[in-house]
Amino acid sequence: MSTAAPTPRPTPQPTTQPTTQPTSDHPRTPEPWEVEESPRRPRNNGELALSTLLLLLGVYLVIGTGGITIPGSSNTVGPRFFPYLVGAATIVVGGALAIRVLRGDQGPEEGGEDVDPNAKTSWRAVGIITLAFLAHALLINVIGWPLSVTLMFGAVAWALGSRGVVRPLIAGGIVSVVVWLVFVKALGVTLPGGILLELATGWI
Repeated sequence: MSTAAPTPRPTPQPTTQPTTQPTSDHPRTPEPWEVEESPRRPRNNGELALSTLLLLLGVYLVIGTGGITIPGSSNTVGPRFFPYLVGAATIVVGGALAIRVLRGDQGPEEGGEDVDPNAKTSWRAVGIITLAFLAHALLINVIGWPLSVTLMFGAVAWALGSRGVVRPLIAGGIVSVVVWLVFVKALGVTLPGGILLELATGWI
């Protein structure tokens, strides 16, 4: 009597779970140690100089406002209110910018901004802007506030790379005359306007 050989049983194969690959719709969140910190930009001495200049300008405005004569028939606002407000805001902005520069903070670049953040400071532009502010302070009582502001506006625009000075001078002249009319004729603030402007607006 013959016996049949036992049939070997198939060895079960280990089953593997399919790994889910991240798709474009659900990107993998990087781990904290995989995120590279952006390098901090070194301190820019030119930006520090400009913010310090802005801070000093605010101090000058506040100190100079104290010399404005208050007329006896002054209203509740008074001629010193707005100059004090502008001076205080200038001090706050200049101080905040100086602190950020000292910390090495850097604002995000705009999409269409064509500026090299690593470019060297143009000390020529810084010097021209500084001289423009000083000349403005010295010429107010000589040629009048509107004309001194117009010249300062044109000089600053030229120092910052304006292709011409005619359009900045026109824009600065229009803005300065409008501001002078508002402060002097409407608010009663004493600002020298120059001989020609005072004669032209004497009827207002």
